[in-house]
Parts: sequence; structure tokens; C-alpha cells
Amino acid sequence: MSGQPSGLRVGVDENGLGPRLGPMIVTGALVDVTSDWGSFARAAHAVGIGDSKGLCAHGAMRDVEATVLAVLDVHLGLRPRTFAELFTALCLDADHALRALCPEGEAPRMCFGAAIPLPAFGGDPGERHRDGARSLLDAGGRVRAAHFTTVCNRRLHAEHAEGRSRFDVDLARMVELVRALRADAGSPVHAVCGKVGGRKRYADALGALGPLVAIEEETAARSAYRVPQVGAVSFMRDADASDPIVGLASLLGKYVRELSMLRIHLDLRGHVPDLGAASGYHDPVTTRYIVATALVRRERQIPDDCFER
Repeated sequence: MSGQPSGLRVGVDENGLGPRLGPMIVTGALVDVTSDWGSFARAAHAVGIGDSKGLCAHGAMRDVEATVLAVLDVHLGLRPRTFAELFTALCLDADHALRALCPEGEAPRMCFGAAIPLPAFGGDPGERHRDGARSLLDAGGRVRAAHFTTVCNRRLHAEHAEGRSRFDVDLARMVELVRALRADAGSPVHAVCGKVGGRKRYADALGALGPLVAIEEETAARSAYRVPQVGAVSFMRDADASDPIVGLASLLGKYVRELSMLRIHLDLRGHVPDLGAASGYHDPVTTRYIVATALVRRERQIPDDCFER
């Protein structure tokens, strides 16, 4: 860990690649690491930054919410009062692009309508969380930028009809985030992304960033490249657990996905008052949720391909 380079570092990861409900969120963070990498990594671990799958779950977002909001405040000066403000500040996608495939009926209201004040899960950041965010600065790591991109289920269906899998879409969005964060940095970066579906080869996808991609390594654990004018780009297995900047992206992405699921749930609960929340993953609660909302979705002209993968 201590042998990792400092400098302008980018971490990119996805959340929601495999659920039945809710969007896929791909998130990236840019951190300027000016100290020893190991010191920064230890400080990030102490704050609770790491693999979102191990640190939080549906219904248990309070501490992660407080950590994310504290980092956004201390490092970027962002204090969003609502999910809509957070979305506007950090989402790469233009509103017209997000709504381009929206059908008639009330599907757009389901996806975009419900107002959600922040904090949404009880995670109001106190001094402990702000001190944690400041400890990253003390350890020589300043978050310079963070972005996410969101892919709705209808778009995933449309991409599949064109011969592109959800893994292809995930990878394309990762590359776009590297591009955007390289632009934020203003100079070449060292970017680490989570592996996509166990793939070993990424050079063709990185060609979207520029010509003459140089392959350094392509193994099951790590695929590494050099992209002129962009920098070093690697795809790592379990990157969110081993690289704290990927971990930070993972936590932010998990938070955004849970807020997106909450927005859908609040809209549907307005029509099915006793509706309990569901994670959206492959579990019995989600199956019951799909059944319980089928009639009202049909009445509101919400197509199945908007709602379910």
C-alpha cells in the first residue's frame, strides 16, 4: 500500500449493476494526495471509507450518509439540503438526457418527482464526522471533485436491444468519468477503477479517451494501461476494498442509489400506503414489492421496462 504513488488520484466504481429494481450508479472521485499514500490510506480507513458492500446495506445508511455529507461539506463546500440539490451538483448527466427515453404516463414522476430532504436516513453529520473528513486533509488528501452518472432500467433495456450488456454500459460510463475527472484535474491522473464483470482487457474501451493506449498488464487481478494526456488507468479486482479513493466513490454511489430507490418508493407509497420498502435486489421482499405495486403501476401507465430489469 505505501508503495502507491501520490499525486492526482481518481477512483471509479459502480453500484447497482445486478439488482432487479432501481438505477445503476457509476461514481468517481478525484483526490489530490500530497503525502505518503500509506498515511492517507490509513486515515481513510479510520474514517470508515471502503467497500460499500461491507460498510452499509439497505436500511442501514445512517453512518455512511453522515460520512459522505461531511466529506462533501469539508472538502468541496457542498451542503445540499435535498437530494435534488445533491443530484444537480454532482450528476454528469444532463436532465434532458436522463429523460430522453421517458414514456408517457407517470413514470417520470416515479423517478424524479418525490422531494427528499437531507439527511434522509438520519445521518446528520456531527463534529465526529466532520473531524473525520478534516483528518483526511491532515493526512494529505483533499477531495477535489466527485461525480456520478445514472443509468435507468429503460436505458439498460434499450442498450441490451442494441447488443450492449450492462457490463458494456458500466465500462463506458467508467471511461466517461475518468475523462471528466481528468478535465477537473487539469493534468494527467492516476486512475483506478473496479473490474467490470471479471474482464481482463480494457484497451479498446480506453480508446475513447485517446489513441495509442499502451498495455502494461492484463491479468485477472489487475489490468493496467497508459493513455496519452490522461495518465495511468487500471482496473483492479476488489478495488473498492483496497483503494480508498475507489472506496469513497463506492460509498457515494451507494448513497445516491439508496436515495434513488427512496425516491421511487415514496412515489409508489403515495398510491399503496402500506407498502414497505425493498432493496431492489434479488430477494423475497423485492419480489413481493414488485407484485404489490403491479396494479398501480399499470393504472399509472408505468411500463415494466422502466421499473424492472
